[in-house]
Amino acid sequence: MSNVETTGAQAPQQGVERLTKKDLSQVLLRYVMSAQICFNYETMQSAGWVWSMHPAMKKLYPDDQVLSEKYKSYYKFFNTHPWFGRLILMAALAIETTRDPDATQTAVDVRTGLMGPLAGLGDSIVWVLLPTVVGAIASYSALEGSLVGWFMAIAVNILLWLVFWRLSYTVYDKGISFITEKSRSLAHLTDACAILGIIVIGALTVSTVDVHLAISWTVGDLTQNLDELLNGILPSFMNLVTMLAIYLGLDIKGMSPGKMVWIVMIVAIVLGALGICA
Repeated sequence: MSNVETTGAQAPQQGVERLTKKDLSQVLLRYVMSAQICFNYETMQSAGWVWSMHPAMKKLYPDDQVLSEKYKSYYKFFNTHPWFGRLILMAALAIETTRDPDATQTAVDVRTGLMGPLAGLGDSIVWVLLPTVVGAIASYSALEGSLVGWFMAIAVNILLWLVFWRLSYTVYDKGISFITEKSRSLAHLTDACAILGIIVIGALTVSTVDVHLAISWTVGDLTQNLDELLNGILPSFMNLVTMLAIYLGLDIKGMSPGKMVWIVMIVAIVLGALGICA
């Protein structure tokens, strides 16, 4: 991480020809199309990275021989979250714009230093927390017959796209210091989203899962239902047990969500036929 911190001031310098918004838009459009499509197990995302940055790099370094040597430095192992990868790409171009003799090596060092931390942030926020929270709310809204959740899910994705698109230009303008400073703030956001996700899933477990036991017994004139007894100890007891069983079951080797759906259906039918579940 020291490489990232020591290059914090590497923004495009005054007096140096800057890349225009049109140049950066070309890079971003290429990145959107190629970030993962060129994936391989030797360099992972580097092929898409090099192809994406070419319009900007060609403007900064017109000499093909110089450009070829620089691409050799970039065409090495690189793998991060695709959404955050564009921010690293803009930071690298900000450094390249200085045309410093060590600019490319500095940019490669920054890229290597940031790909791991930003991959963790991207995976937890974009791939896990947002789909879980927004998808859960949208699903519950759909169960209630409302389209609000559907519109909300679409709106969140559009907003996310616009935010990252705008951030890409900001990173180029501010330099690498912007992304290193903001990544620290995002760590707190990750914790907050994780707590929110747990709360939402807990609420949905109570409101959407509906498991009841049909077991009861009679002592004299008193009839006691097992489901009511358990709910008196802990409300929605069987809902919680069912969700925990499914959650732990998904950790079993070879288990998949599709298989779990079939298991739940079969178990529900069998328990219903035996009169255990209502």
